[in-house]
Amino acid sequence: MPQIAIYAGHGGRDPGAIGVNGAREKDFTLAVSNATSAILRQWGYQVLNNRTTDVDRNITNDANKANQNRVDALVEIHLNSNEGPPATGTEAFISVNDVNRGGRARALANAILNRIARLGYTNRGVKTLTNAQQQDVFGILRLTNMPAVLLECAFINNPIDMSRFNTQQMAMAIAESVRELYPITGGSTGCLPAYPGTALRLGARGESVRLVQRCLNLVAARQPGISRLSEDGVFGPLTQASIIAFQRIFGLTADGVVGPITWDRISREAQSGISGLPPYPGTALRVGSSGESVRRIQRCLNNVATRHPSIQRLNEDGVFGPLTQASVMAFQRIFGLTADGVVGPITWDRLSRECSGTTSTNTHTSATISARTFTDISEDTSQIDNPLMAVGFGTNDTVLEVEQEEVQEDELLEANQDCENPSETCISHLLILR
Repeated sequence: MPQIAIYAGHGGRDPGAIGVNGAREKDFTLAVSNATSAILRQWGYQVLNNRTTDVDRNITNDANKANQNRVDALVEIHLNSNEGPPATGTEAFISVNDVNRGGRARALANAILNRIARLGYTNRGVKTLTNAQQQDVFGILRLTNMPAVLLECAFINNPIDMSRFNTQQMAMAIAESVRELYPITGGSTGCLPAYPGTALRLGARGESVRLVQRCLNLVAARQPGISRLSEDGVFGPLTQASIIAFQRIFGLTADGVVGPITWDRISREAQSGISGLPPYPGTALRVGSSGESVRRIQRCLNNVATRHPSIQRLNEDGVFGPLTQASVMAFQRIFGLTADGVVGPITWDRLSRECSGTTSTNTHTSATISARTFTDISEDTSQIDNPLMAVGFGTNDTVLEVEQEEVQEDELLEANQDCENPSETCISHLLILR
């Protein structure tokens, strides 16, 4: 079973970058880290954290902890900041040595950034940052020996970036990417059994090929771009074409080969069409929402639509537009719910049960993040979709000039040791210790 380290940057006496209306980077990193960890644990992963509350952190200790536990991958969460006019977007840093580790960190970083970009952020790409000795500037990358990603989710000093910041969506983007690159194989919850250990490709034959064909046909029922196949156990050109189509749809390398990542994704996608939804993501979905949670409700709506023709079938593109809203309202009317076109916890639960064929009369599951009035929440941001709510930030607020905190001489020395070759991005890191 994969073990993943999810680390929150900064903490305790180190607030990290200070952004719009005094928002503190350490609050966002903790909120996203805790939410990501909860999702991964729910999926069956072993998760290692450096902190789960607002406490000081030590980069060397955190790196040693990950190394000693032999985690499979590490993601450390940060928010970016810059001097001058606010920059925008999401980016990630990996070790200069990643090429010697099979490029796994780059693959994970790209997967994360692509998903965050779907939330409306500019993808600034995967980068390395080294000093004069060609060593990684960031300690967590330099001192660890597993694939590691230092993720800069967004620019905390950019009001537009932060107005769209949603903890649960960010956490899901990270968690889904981890699951794509480090799948849990061998479980009984998917359409396929454990990965057979050998990639399936053109010319392969046998029961494993037949099972893949069967699961592809289940996905093809929802995805018109995938051709239905004869389940004959022969991996011919038609099977290869369907696999390439599947890989393109779900953002995998479109090589027509069923390795462990494609095997796991086929298994999960085939099963998910008949197994309902995961727990409520904590934030209502409505027109303008996007991402994996939207794609899942579209998939379940298509499943229910096979029994209720008044529900229009949808493209499972992860974009909550007017057609998705209309289908949600049709579903709500059929099942006696408030027909507002919004997928809150009650609609989510009912859709999940109808999708999976479970129609018990149990009350709906409670939301992961309950509604609350935010007054003084500086000590608890782990349950906030957007911690900027804690400092009264609104989407109509004007841009504020960001004032960097003064740092002690010894802190600046430590920062310079970690950032000996400053770039535009690294300038702010000289003032806010990584």
